[in-house]
Amino acid sequence: MVAVANRYSVLALSDGAPPPALAETIERLRATLLPLGRSTDGDRNILGARIDRFVGDSDGQVILLAHGGACRAAAWWARLSPSHYVQRVRGAILVDPVIDPTGDRFASPATLLPFRSMTVDGSGGIEALAREWGSEVLPGDSAVRGRGLLGLIERMSGAVVAHDVRTAEKLARLR
Repeated sequence: MVAVANRYSVLALSDGAPPPALAETIERLRATLLPLGRSTDGDRNILGARIDRFVGDSDGQVILLAHGGACRAAAWWARLSPSHYVQRVRGAILVDPVIDPTGDRFASPATLLPFRSMTVDGSGGIEALAREWGSEVLPGDSAVRGRGLLGLIERMSGAVVAHDVRTAEKLARLR
């Protein structure tokens, strides 16, 4: 699993302290953890600037890992950020997103996320939200126990590599 950390920069977003399985994954991957901060517009905008900076400063591709209310923050950022930032994100794993947000702090247009995403459903009621994001729904109990999140990130990064190889092969045939 360290190979994932070497190929990709992982940015974790969390609304409060991450649950133990997520905290272990963040530590094992040496991911950068950004908290959402307080519920003000200023803090939301600072978070967006911090995500921009992380993505812009990364040496390669980025995988987003978000939990709870931070899933909506990741979608908000992806939908409203300039494409040159968003293009560097190869995928997102969204764990237990908040179904009914309080207020509209991270309101954004209801469009598909511009990158592959997997939504881990621990509550059993996020299908509509995942559909709005264009996200694959995974059962929460299988993903967050033990090293399940590491496996999901490995799966996502493996799929990204396979997609990149297919794209390169198609481009080579066009010459």
